[in-house]
Amino acid sequence: MRALAIRQAILFPLGAMLAVIAFAFTVPGYSSLSQHLSEMGLMPGLPANMLTACIAVNGAAIIVFSLALLDWGHRFALTALTSMLFGVAMLSNGVFTTGSPLHGMYSIGIFSILTPLLFLVELGADASRRIAWVARAASLLGMAYLWLMLSGFDPQPWHGLTQRIALLPAFGWYTFAALELRRGGRERLMPCLVTLGA
Repeated sequence: MRALAIRQAILFPLGAMLAVIAFAFTVPGYSSLSQHLSEMGLMPGLPANMLTACIAVNGAAIIVFSLALLDWGHRFALTALTSMLFGVAMLSNGVFTTGSPLHGMYSIGIFSILTPLLFLVELGADASRRIAWVARAASLLGMAYLWLMLSGFDPQPWHGLTQRIALLPAFGWYTFAALELRRGGRERLMPCLVTLGA
């Protein structure tokens, strides 16, 4: 069960986000360059429904991944906590429209910036060079995007584009983390398989 919960994170967090990003290009009267994705939730019919569906899949996939991390005991406790907060925030993004304080659950998803670094620390010596690079880059880019928004330097005509650029490492990190956990699991099994084969 844990293996399946980890495996789904290879596809769904990033895949659901890419689906809604691609769909946004087909919505008349909506600008992917200047409007945030959540603004589709204010539109009637299919745009709002598509956004809700993709964000629900995204949030649920992150929550499932976070719960799977707890199967390792306390090893990934902090990663699971911050990732779970992000998953809950994403689910609330799908349920509540932009403008409501419950959209994003009072910005609790901000803790997601820590998730890749906490995963790297909790993975410890088992971390590959690839995941070490990806984790650091994802956290740094998340912090840079947060700074852009809070400082007011995120240019209004382009803030849809900057959001989409920031979303790729934020959700793509789950793909890399899931692959890393699968790789680690296979490598730990190899000595056992060799011994059994002998």
